[in-house]
Amino acid sequence: MNKPSLGRVFWTAVIAAGLGVLWLKEVPLAYWVAQQREVLLGRYSVGQVSAQLILTPVGLLLLWGLWMGKEKSPSQRRQDAFKTAAVVLSIVFCLVFADVALRLVSRRQYTAAGHSYHRPPNQTMKGVFEDRPVCAFSYPNAPAGYPPVSYVFTTDKRGFRNLSDMDCADAVVLGDSFAEGSSVSDEHCWPIQLAKLSGRTVYNLGMSGTSAAGYLDVLESIGFSLKPRLVLCMLYEGNDFRDSNFRRNEGRERPSLGDVLFRSSPLRRRFEAFLIKTLGPVGSGRFNDPASVLANPSHPMYAVSWQPLEVPRGSGHYYSFEVKRVLDHWVRPEQFRESLACRQTQEILTRMKDLCAGQGARLVVVYAPDKPHLLMDAVRRQVPAEQVRAFLALKKKDLPPAEQLMEDLSAAMDTFENVMEQFCREEGIVFVSLTDVLRQKIEEGVWAYYAYDQHWTPDGHRVVAEYLAETVFGGDEPQ
Repeated sequence: MNKPSLGRVFWTAVIAAGLGVLWLKEVPLAYWVAQQREVLLGRYSVGQVSAQLILTPVGLLLLWGLWMGKEKSPSQRRQDAFKTAAVVLSIVFCLVFADVALRLVSRRQYTAAGHSYHRPPNQTMKGVFEDRPVCAFSYPNAPAGYPPVSYVFTTDKRGFRNLSDMDCADAVVLGDSFAEGSSVSDEHCWPIQLAKLSGRTVYNLGMSGTSAAGYLDVLESIGFSLKPRLVLCMLYEGNDFRDSNFRRNEGRERPSLGDVLFRSSPLRRRFEAFLIKTLGPVGSGRFNDPASVLANPSHPMYAVSWQPLEVPRGSGHYYSFEVKRVLDHWVRPEQFRESLACRQTQEILTRMKDLCAGQGARLVVVYAPDKPHLLMDAVRRQVPAEQVRAFLALKKKDLPPAEQLMEDLSAAMDTFENVMEQFCREEGIVFVSLTDVLRQKIEEGVWAYYAYDQHWTPDGHRVVAEYLAETVFGGDEPQ
């Protein structure tokens, strides 16, 4: 065999092996489901399919060129190389032009102001929220979620979710999407219901995606101008205690060049959205097996097949949560106290308390738990400890034995809340926890959180509004 033939065989083997790995390798499916990441064709990640669509034609063209191409002179090879480079550069130029154009015409959903931001003012948006798995390839035999919710989303002259433009208010509300009211209509939001139940004027300064630094910023820039007697600051333990919130605020976590050029690209997002819409449903029912089959520890979906969990049994009310939300709670009190998020949040609350005192207002911290915190007792009752361990082992290694794990995990669920409650008590800040009332209502059959979304349902907002009307506005002064 002559040298050119050996070269062809070598490069053919290299290209074929690369394409084989690209198409034969699956993502860790149970982990992808536990993290609610998109799976396409029942096997691959979005990035992997993108690479397949780009590299497979290139590889086949290279193979065709290796075996079908004729011997060419150096001059012909240079011309071919020039033509290839021209085509590639033209494609790149068109893609860059399209991406820049999309960035310029994209409508901004928020206007930044310091550490906070707001939505476009005087807007009304309408739609229907459907409670279903984030990804087409999700929990096996996933049941229906909360019934569809038709919503109206109204912003006032300042760009916050209020039905009217107020110049003064008895109370202002600070918080993230749990205060603003994600996935519900205006009339469902607990601040609006609280105003009706209490007979007070309540102004909602909640904004999705904000954290404690933003709460302080908007309180100083807008909140005090409304002359409130009461400031309700809602802390959601699912997001507010992440160090990354404060690293960004301090400039420690800056967007990389890849974030700016690639990950934030609207062209890339649209391409990926197209892939998800067209290829996500394909193979999505691959593991919709009977419960007896899914209960086998050797089954690929064993670790996630117990989700969503029906609470209480027979109610038809289901709840799911990502593995990372459970593991976020796995921290000792001293570790949490030393974390950047805890220290910064406590400093901000102290600052808020002092500012409120100077303005003749009173600060009340309203503590909102996440789903794992409320449902861990139900998980212990309904799910085998080994299966819960398998679920957590998808992301965390070196776990203790199953029974010990469940005990440790149950104890850890209260860490965030206990630390923050103790701090508020020491600082003289009113602390109102929603944990017990939400857990009780869930056990009684109230569908308080969506099955596949982390937020409160309209029923959950009603529970919160009624509880705060009683505990905070039970008398002339906050209780």
